[in-house]
Amino acid sequence: MKTEAKKLPKSQVEIIVELAVEELNPYLEKAAIKISEEIKIDGFRPGKAPYDVIKQKVGEMAILQEATDDIISQTYLGALKENNLNTVGQPQIALDKIAPGNPFIYKATVSLLPTVKIGDYSQLRLKRKKINIESEQVNKVVGDIVKMRAKEKLVERAAQVGDRLEVDFEVLIDKVAIEHGNQKKYPITIGEGRFIPGFEEQLVGLKANEEKFFELKFPENYYQKNLAGKNAEFKVKCLAVFEVELPEVNDSFAQEISAGSFKNLAELTENIKKNLEQEEKYKQEQRLELEILEKLVELSDFEEIPEALIHNEIHKMLHELEDSISQQGFKFNDYLQSINKTAEDLEKEFAPQAEQRVKTAIISREIYQEQKMEVRPDEVEKEIEGLLKNYAGNPEAKKQLESETYKDYLKNILGNRKVLEYLKGKIVVEE
Repeated sequence: MKTEAKKLPKSQVEIIVELAVEELNPYLEKAAIKISEEIKIDGFRPGKAPYDVIKQKVGEMAILQEATDDIISQTYLGALKENNLNTVGQPQIALDKIAPGNPFIYKATVSLLPTVKIGDYSQLRLKRKKINIESEQVNKVVGDIVKMRAKEKLVERAAQVGDRLEVDFEVLIDKVAIEHGNQKKYPITIGEGRFIPGFEEQLVGLKANEEKFFELKFPENYYQKNLAGKNAEFKVKCLAVFEVELPEVNDSFAQEISAGSFKNLAELTENIKKNLEQEEKYKQEQRLELEILEKLVELSDFEEIPEALIHNEIHKMLHELEDSISQQGFKFNDYLQSINKTAEDLEKEFAPQAEQRVKTAIISREIYQEQKMEVRPDEVEKEIEGLLKNYAGNPEAKKQLESETYKDYLKNILGNRKVLEYLKGKIVVEE
């Protein structure tokens, strides 16, 4: 087999592959057997007719055409290896010469994995901050748990601070209702401060079926810039008032919500503090890893990134978003309508982030190889064992987790993890 590789613009390469006539024989014989299994040849059982008989029956060109896919699939990877090429995506195949008694020649055009010259990060330093959980953070979590355990009672009296109300309301600016400013049976607890300043205070004193009209000004720094600093008229109708009874926060409360795991309130708050510390540590590591990769991208020089790589990453990001929306119980098309965008709009928006993700993946691969890192089979198996504990009694999940495809995926994940730990060891210092 002869091969030749020609570099093309935009990080592509054209590979010309030529097989001599005698190199084609094994492929032709295999193709002939397949043909004889599919057509009837008098005097022979399916798949048992000699090659010459099959050639006489269907013609050598038909056998060659049947063998084409097998020839290409069996020789393409060898051509990549022979020319030491790292490619991405599927190749575009063009047949140059296919005729009985002649060499078989085809061209494969494919994107190359871009090379990168990683910048000097030896002097790069990032600080890992000491995690300090304040009592206010713990109290907030306790408060959220208390609210989840609250009991409500429908009352006929006027609303007070702490009550939960169901209201219909409408917001108008210059006598015109704003977008999404009309809500029905909206739940609101007076005193939580979830609305613009002054709104909840206006609800104090309302009884069921009473209406109230008032004006308020949106804060200057309101997140919706088209409303910031503007005066608005609010029309509110109270539908129901619920008195909220909160449980007392004491040792009994701690025992009840933990099913006896904690003996007293002190143990509960200590456990909450530890969980918050772990959560903050995880978030900080995520931020450090992201900042490290961003700085390495800035320091490094890349060959031109193939469009195919960015396109594939964009679609991966779209699938990730679609899965996230689906897990929340929503349809992706409904989500797109809610934000008034199309999938094509998101693809354009995702392009810069997709290119950044591609570049960080290229850097990670380069460092993995440069540092001669390795993910051992036992490391992959250990990871799978941990995952299988979450799918006990699910044979289909077990089959997928133990598949070679998933093992390759895990190997890549573990390899990236090793790269990030290596970089943090070189770059991150304790505060």
